[in-house]
Amino acid sequence: MYTTSVLIRTKNEAKAITKTLELVMDQSLKPDEIIVVDSGSTDGTVDRVQQWPDVRLLTMRPADFTFGRSLNVGFAATQADIVIALSAHAFPCDRNWLKMLVQPFDDPRVAGVYGKQAPHLDAYPPVAREYQSFYSDQPRVQTNPDAVSDRVFSNANAAIRRQCWETHPFDETLSGCEDLEWAWAMLLLGYQIVYEPQAAVYHSHNEPLVQVYRRTDREARAQQALYHYDMGLRDAWRTWWQAVTADWRFIRQQSGDRRWLLRTPIYRLFWTYGYLRPSLPAALWKPFIKRWQQYSRPPKPEVGSP
Repeated sequence: MYTTSVLIRTKNEAKAITKTLELVMDQSLKPDEIIVVDSGSTDGTVDRVQQWPDVRLLTMRPADFTFGRSLNVGFAATQADIVIALSAHAFPCDRNWLKMLVQPFDDPRVAGVYGKQAPHLDAYPPVAREYQSFYSDQPRVQTNPDAVSDRVFSNANAAIRRQCWETHPFDETLSGCEDLEWAWAMLLLGYQIVYEPQAAVYHSHNEPLVQVYRRTDREARAQQALYHYDMGLRDAWRTWWQAVTADWRFIRQQSGDRRWLLRTPIYRLFWTYGYLRPSLPAALWKPFIKRWQQYSRPPKPEVGSP
């Protein structure tokens, strides 16, 4: 039988951490250990965690925080066979969440398992659509390192074989997407990543527009580092328009708050600009460079010319 450690990262999670700990401790499969890594909370989160004598509390300076580093700190503090990474505001949907998350590790080829994330009932319509379209009800085994879709992983609700983490810890230099980088590395080593929808949590964010921009900017910078991808203006326009039209269809089909028919273009503007920002200013002048190259090329010689 595997030993398990649930690793929860916190910063100003006083509103959610008590409920999360209660749900984790009420699982049919009891975790052997719970570790909280806090990175500078000022809202009483630490005080609430300290009320649980069986929970190990680790702290780190905010200046030292990256998503990968906080995970590595928690992993280094445990010897459990399987380490579960859980967002502090991700609430397990039922008492079998942990059991279903750990079960696939009976196969020694499995390096990591991630579960379904269902949006909270009060999630903004664009947020609810994203989660519902991304997380299906069908389990999936990911094996191909060359397929971007097989590199999908999420440390908001995941279980990781500690031995695999020892082989390849999380990248502490990335601004985000440390979970995708890790999953990609495991696939390259011949391991499998499993998606288990029955290991479900409620998890979504109703963020202010500025925070939406910051989150997508952080993700884009990490993706730039991983994939060397730059977004162009046409890509940004297409991304914005496709997201807006998909949101509109979702709102109409779900009979959601019709005010979001007007709000979602603005929401998606901040969302898209975050993805575009790391590519600026290059995205502004690249179209002109391409056009200049087209016009400055010498004409092709006619057939038969010397």
